[in-house]
Amino acid sequence: MTKDYAQLNDKDLLEHYRVSGDNKFIGTLLARYSLMVFGVCMKYLKSTADAQDAAQQVFEKAYIEADKYEIPYFKSWIYTVARNICLMRLRTHRHQIEPIEEMQEMPDLEIISADELKLKEFLKEEENASLHEALTQLNQDQSNCIKLFYFEKKSYQEIQQKTGYTFQQVKSHIQNGKRMLRNILGKKSESHERD
Repeated sequence: MTKDYAQLNDKDLLEHYRVSGDNKFIGTLLARYSLMVFGVCMKYLKSTADAQDAAQQVFEKAYIEADKYEIPYFKSWIYTVARNICLMRLRTHRHQIEPIEEMQEMPDLEIISADELKLKEFLKEEENASLHEALTQLNQDQSNCIKLFYFEKKSYQEIQQKTGYTFQQVKSHIQNGKRMLRNILGKKSESHERD
């Protein structure tokens, strides 16, 4: 299958995402505007770490809402989402946001233990468009488990049933895949900072 979808315009990518639910379409769309979103976040928040967190929040919102609403101009919509998220963060968090507080505000995440907390922290990176590109560099087992756990919110037991892996294999694929993703994304981040 060719990657012709990368040549599609914003409206067509949105339509394909709405119809198929395939993350490659929204991922391609978000990748186009990732620098713009980060720039908007930097303009308002004046901190690289805060801007990265806010940008991830923007991507998360886009994944959740892009197929629910009619969006005539995606660029304008994503810009407005980024600006609103930054303004909300400035209003409610005058100082640096602590990850625990931020995650407690997210109703779909349950914080169970310190290990779970680390996983939830990583979950914030899910919506980063470059993550989709990084996922292609993992082996198939790791990629499948990461997608099922973080994107589809499946439990280890549900992943076992769906894939046929043992509990230990699921755990191992997720942990190793997560470590690989951090390395890949870390290198990418360092190369952006040098540019």
